[in-house]
Amino acid sequence: MTCAVSYELDWATPPGWADAVARQPLALLSDHAHCELKAAASAMTLIKRSSDRPGLALRLMPLVREETEHLQRVLRELDARGAGLGEDLPSPYARGLLSAARRGGPPDVVFLDSLLVSALIELRSHERMAALADCEALASLAPLYRSLCEAEARHGSLFLQLARESTDERCVAARWDELAALEGRLIAGLPFAPRMHSGPPP
Repeated sequence: MTCAVSYELDWATPPGWADAVARQPLALLSDHAHCELKAAASAMTLIKRSSDRPGLALRLMPLVREETEHLQRVLRELDARGAGLGEDLPSPYARGLLSAARRGGPPDVVFLDSLLVSALIELRSHERMAALADCEALASLAPLYRSLCEAEARHGSLFLQLARESTDERCVAARWDELAALEGRLIAGLPFAPRMHSGPPP
C-alpha cells in the first residue's frame, strides 16, 4: 500500500528574505557558487559510496554535470562584477542536516538518509532561487535564478524517486517527516546572512 505524503518543506522562507540578501549580491553569489560545487561533490561521493547499486551512477551523473554547469554560470556572474570566488565559509545548515543523517547501521538506512538530506537541500535551494528570481532588487540576476529553478526542482525529485525505489514507501515517508521537520526548525533558527541557506532576516 502506497503512503500518501506530500514530500514538501516543513517551513516556508519569509517574503523579506530575498530583499535582505539582495543587499549583498557578491556575497550571495559566492556562497551560491560554493553550494553548487558541494552539490556536485556530494553526488559524486554518493556514487562512490554506493557503487554497487545498479544504475545509480548513470542516473546521478547528469545531475553532477548540471551542477558543474551551474557553478560555471555563477562564477561568470561574479567575474562580470569584477569579483572572484570568496572564502568557503562553514555552513551550519549543511552541517546540521548531515549530523542528523544516520551514518551507522544497515547500508540501506544510511543510503536512504543520504538521499533524503540531498532532496531537502535541493528543494530548499529551489524555494530560495524562486524567491530571488522574483526579487526586484536582484533584477539583473533574475534570468539566472529563473533558469536554475527548474533544475533544482528536478534534482530534488530525482533524489526522492531514488529514495522511494530503495525501500518501503512507508519507511521513506516516516523518515521524510522526521528530517523535514528538523530541516524546518534548523533553517528557521539560523542567523541571517547573505547566503543561500541562511535564517530569516531580523
